[in-house]
Amino acid sequence: SNIIVLIIFGGFIAYRTIFPAQENDSFSNTLFNISIELVGGILLYGILQVLQNIKLLRFYFQTQFLYRKKEIRLSIAYLFRINVDGKYLLVKSRLKPVYQPVGGAFKTLPGSEKVFEKLQVRPDRLIETEHGIAKEDLRVHVKGINVIEFLEWFKSREDRELSPWREFCEELISTGILPWRQFRYINYKFKGTVQSPIITMDSGGKGMFLFEIYDLVINDEQKPILQELLRNGNKEEYIWVDDYLIQRLGHDERSKTFIQISPQTRYAQNLKWGK
Repeated sequence: SNIIVLIIFGGFIAYRTIFPAQENDSFSNTLFNISIELVGGILLYGILQVLQNIKLLRFYFQTQFLYRKKEIRLSIAYLFRINVDGKYLLVKSRLKPVYQPVGGAFKTLPGSEKVFEKLQVRPDRLIETEHGIAKEDLRVHVKGINVIEFLEWFKSREDRELSPWREFCEELISTGILPWRQFRYINYKFKGTVQSPIITMDSGGKGMFLFEIYDLVINDEQKPILQELLRNGNKEEYIWVDDYLIQRLGHDERSKTFIQISPQTRYAQNLKWGK
């Protein structure tokens, strides 16, 4: 709508600049002044939008112009870095034979349906767990024009899951890897956000990923339990790896072995997307 207004009133300004109105034509002169104010306001708004997104100009261009009508799949999750004596705890994925940090997709809460309806957000129904199709996960499809506003909603922390405790409990406590009593309360530090560019998915569509990264803060009661878990070695459900192995995604040139580690493990380790 802003572009339409800009074309109409900008065209009128250009016309009246080339063919000025008569001095006694008050209506045309008033319309000319209003047109200047409208066009000036729209241009100023556009400049402010560019300045606010100066560091993300490519992303802004892609969402607001290139892919404005195309659905983009967003996956928004959190990941834990659990470090004990230089080794990091990874768990086996429930969906494929790969090891990754403890974590999972954020969930929506009641009230989120308002912004979903406003921004025409379509839930993703492709992820299936042992409990069936994942519901309320922040794995969604959003038209490019609405992606920035949707991410702003997520960052506002309104009507969505805030704590990473749920997946920690499901993947480490409910499975019996860690005892409930000593880990019924955990502390953690937020370390940063890793956001991918818009990429082409294996399905052929467009998508992007956003991960919030947390470090587990281990207390004196929890530390010996984790150290014993480390001494007991790797199991089918979990493994301990060092930074060397994470950076190589499981290719160990030292022992000539391979354990498949997910790319998001390296993203979390380095706090950035890519290698």
